[in-house]
Amino acid sequence: MKFEQVLGLLFFGLTLAAYAVLFYLGRRWRREFEAKGVTYWQAPKEERLRELTDDVFRPRLFAAFYGLAYFANGYMKITFSMWAPLYLLQVRGVSTFDAALFLGLVYMSWQWKMFIGLLSDGFPVTFRGNTYRRHPYFLAAGLLSLIALLGFLTTDPTSIPVWSHFFPLCLTMTTAGALFDIAADSFAVDVTPPEYHARVLGGVNTFGMAVGGVAASLISPYLISVGSYWLVFMSGGLVGMLAFPFLKLKEPKLEKERLFSREAIAFTFTERTVLVASLLMVGTAIGTQRLSNPTGGMFSLIMNEIVGGFTPTTAGNIAVVTLLAGIPASIVGGWAADRWGHKRVYTLTGVVMMVSGYLWMTLKPGMTAWFVVLAVVSNFIERVNSGGRMALMADSTPLALSATVFQMYMSFSWVGNIPASVIIGYLLPRNIPLLFAVLSSLTLVPLLLVRYLEPYEAAKAITV
Repeated sequence: MKFEQVLGLLFFGLTLAAYAVLFYLGRRWRREFEAKGVTYWQAPKEERLRELTDDVFRPRLFAAFYGLAYFANGYMKITFSMWAPLYLLQVRGVSTFDAALFLGLVYMSWQWKMFIGLLSDGFPVTFRGNTYRRHPYFLAAGLLSLIALLGFLTTDPTSIPVWSHFFPLCLTMTTAGALFDIAADSFAVDVTPPEYHARVLGGVNTFGMAVGGVAASLISPYLISVGSYWLVFMSGGLVGMLAFPFLKLKEPKLEKERLFSREAIAFTFTERTVLVASLLMVGTAIGTQRLSNPTGGMFSLIMNEIVGGFTPTTAGNIAVVTLLAGIPASIVGGWAADRWGHKRVYTLTGVVMMVSGYLWMTLKPGMTAWFVVLAVVSNFIERVNSGGRMALMADSTPLALSATVFQMYMSFSWVGNIPASVIIGYLLPRNIPLLFAVLSSLTLVPLLLVRYLEPYEAAKAITV
């Protein structure tokens, strides 16, 4: 087994082990609390949530900042999800399997998100009399982006060893993106009332990601034509430094319900909904989501196989057209899920997404126009679906563990990227219809699981 595969399995095991430990501790502590008559909320939950969020939630201000965070997210994901594998395939001549494995592993820091979230919740930093849970990670994201930028500036793109040098530079950059994402998402869960979950965590984020992805898709071909892929990677470092302005945001006061505590662990990790939400995110990653979205990681591999022989400009144009479909979809998805129910919208659009996935079985090399049509339609559906999915994850997250639990869900999504990369890397060069039949069928798994998502005592939302 290759070192890279061992590394992926290691982090998969660590994530499962962390969940098991927290479950064990939570079960033991919950028995103690229930024996003493201790509950999580000391006041009516809905009323107390409103008190905790009304004073800190500024919809327009935070929407602008959160959209900016996901602009950076979308730009950096296009840079390292689409252009990095194309550089490996077309410039360095690596195999499709190795390029897929590179993609699965370069985002390993996104599998660490639960552990970083645990540090963020449990070990706030006090500076000049103020306590910060999110600011240290905005700062770290900006600094890592700067380090990666300097690394790309001082290396030769034509001769740099792929695994020993290029991979660590990309990993540094994607780690910066992970920290930026953790801090922004955690702050969003900290301050956003449940009735805004889909519009903010499922709408604003996908809108910003789509705009950032479009910008990267338009700018990158020009940068490649005037210089090399290296200019594209350096631009990702520049965008990552957008984390620095977030240090101006005021964090909410750490009142009792926001404090990392044994009660929060006990009344969270013993709940079936937490396990179901984690498994749902793993199942989502192994389905068709990563294929239909240029920011999802595997889109460029499919494009390379179907379109073939394309220029960077062609690749950029395809990504732009696909991502543009996600802009109105993010607005529609967020609004619809908050109005008609997060679970209902997620389930309905998930069924449509699964059915549309089977249409990808008709693809053959050279069918460029049909590939673009399928990508646009599928990305629109997936972005609407994302509004309900991200809202459900926020619903199932307590204020005291807003980074730990929400990022655990996101970590399980990226854990699912490892088996997805193996399936795609193996089947794509051999049997395209079988690949899409398998992935579309696996999309059914999270649709079955979502039935078991229910509110629980420590969760943020009253209903889902």
